[in-house]
Amino acid sequence: MKASGAGSRRGGRVLLVDDDPAYGEYVRRVLSSGGFEVSHQPDAESALVRVRAERWDLLVTDIQLPGMSGLELLERVREVVPGLPVAVLTGYASVDYAVSALRGAAAEFLQKPVSRRDLIARAAELIEASRAAPDEHAVGSCGEPSVTAKDRGGALPRPRPAADPIAGVPADDARARSAPPGG
Repeated sequence: MKASGAGSRRGGRVLLVDDDPAYGEYVRRVLSSGGFEVSHQPDAESALVRVRAERWDLLVTDIQLPGMSGLELLERVREVVPGLPVAVLTGYASVDYAVSALRGAAAEFLQKPVSRRDLIARAAELIEASRAAPDEHAVGSCGEPSVTAKDRGGALPRPRPAADPIAGVPADDARARSAPPGG
């Protein structure tokens, strides 16, 4: 399957996989506000069915899922759509998870909760990089994901710090300054 283009919103189609309904809704709303068309699945099995049946520009998955984990989903997605960028989210950042995600060719490793700004920016960057790369989204192609550990010089991505909780915190650019203007 090829990445979506015509008919989708400007930002692209994102498949979100998270078993936490509240956090899934938060991510869906944030990405939708950034111009992405977002669909949410509560488990890896149902997400894999949709990956096989539909065109996506980005897959965002939690690691801790019922049944198949997000890392197992990543491996399966690599078999079906090798070039689909996958961002892995976790509330349990660890070196082991980061290494496993990179070995599975995750394009990004993000620590929950992710700030609105980072989530939208990373999604846009991953989709843009994927679209700029040779067509790797066809089922059965042997292309590599657009961003890999090799592209990072073998270094692990640094988990993004928790920046804003699900509710009640203004967007990053609306936070109060520590000093008054001109002072």
